[in-house]
Amino acid sequence: MFSTVDAAGRRRPLKAEAIELQWPDGRRLTLALPPKAWADLELMAEAPEGTPVIQMQSASCNLLNLRVVAMHDTVDPDAPVVPAHLDMQIDNCVPKAEDDKTLRPRKRDIRAWAQSALGQDAVVGVRLVGETEGRELNRDYRGKDYATNVLTFVYDETDGVLSGDLVICLPVVIREAQAQGKTVADHFAHLVVHGMLHLQGLDHEDEEEAALMEGLEVDILARLGIANPYEAS
Repeated sequence: MFSTVDAAGRRRPLKAEAIELQWPDGRRLTLALPPKAWADLELMAEAPEGTPVIQMQSASCNLLNLRVVAMHDTVDPDAPVVPAHLDMQIDNCVPKAEDDKTLRPRKRDIRAWAQSALGQDAVVGVRLVGETEGRELNRDYRGKDYATNVLTFVYDETDGVLSGDLVICLPVVIREAQAQGKTVADHFAHLVVHGMLHLQGLDHEDEEEAALMEGLEVDILARLGIANPYEAS
């Protein structure tokens, strides 16, 4: 768990296994923490020219005096990239009166959208609901008495495997898509990506967080061939 500290000394925890610092001139410093209790701590420096050297000058007894010698990358660039594994159960619990089979996305599409936003192995349940259940869940867990489009629930993260649920209110998604002039599939994909990023620790509580999360959503959706959902149509 990392924490960011602002100018006022306020801390904000971040769920991550690595933290990266990047300077305008191209220098980069990455600190990688192992997911297990005991393992090597990785500190890697990169520079556009030459071999980077890191020095830490000790100022008191609780600081580490460290010189890091660069280790050049030995990873095979032609080695296949292994995507994060997604175990996803999808349940359609929308009442018949609210369920539109012609507009409801196929399960394989939902899985593909979720996979596109996945950065770690995960077990995720997706529950499609109607407005009554959506409203009850939103009221019980968020204190808001209306049905919202997507709710996220994180349960556990053991051995690097994320566990959680997405609850998506189908009639709300359909209504929003029609009001915004979007296809239901595109809007649904956006909400799945949005929910998956929430499950992985991203949020939009302030402007900086919102800008980061929206940027990731736009990039992921672009790779899926879906237009920027934040631009007016």
